[in-house]
Amino acid sequence: MTTPTPLDLHKYGPGDAPEIRELLLDVHDEVYEGVDDPLAGRDAFAKFLDHWSARPGFACVVAYDKGQPIGYAYGAPLGPATTWWDKVTPALPQAFTKETGARTFALSELMVRVPWRRTGASHRIHDALLDDRPEERVTLLVHKEHGKVRALYEGWGYRTVGEAVPFDGAPQLSAMVLGT
Repeated sequence: MTTPTPLDLHKYGPGDAPEIRELLLDVHDEVYEGVDDPLAGRDAFAKFLDHWSARPGFACVVAYDKGQPIGYAYGAPLGPATTWWDKVTPALPQAFTKETGARTFALSELMVRVPWRRTGASHRIHDALLDDRPEERVTLLVHKEHGKVRALYEGWGYRTVGEAVPFDGAPQLSAMVLGT
């Protein structure tokens, strides 16, 4: 890892989503340029972004280096009617999967542009997003085949609780949790 770059970390909430939408899509497009994955295209990703940014409790952190956006993370709490845990195998106990809207924050996206990778930027963005969250735990889904990414999250304290294919066309994902 190289020397950390000073970053300006800006927090956004649900009312800010229209203001930052194009910025998030543009960073996504750069990060996923050339990736052969139908879910990585701008239109497909825009649907995920719009879904998450419309959720109650949506939160986003965008990192800037000298005014230039270099990455971001966003997510929202899981509500009582969530289907997040439904397709995780092996099946998890109901005591683990019961959501209240205040128990679990789902980290939907975390991405950093190539020049700022391996600088600690992703960890700082992650921590800035979660530093004042009231939920007792955080969950995320990561491609099962991306061992380095899973290892990064494990280094931050996440543990794998199962695997899931949450919707048609999705790859096999590892469901990970940080906290109780």
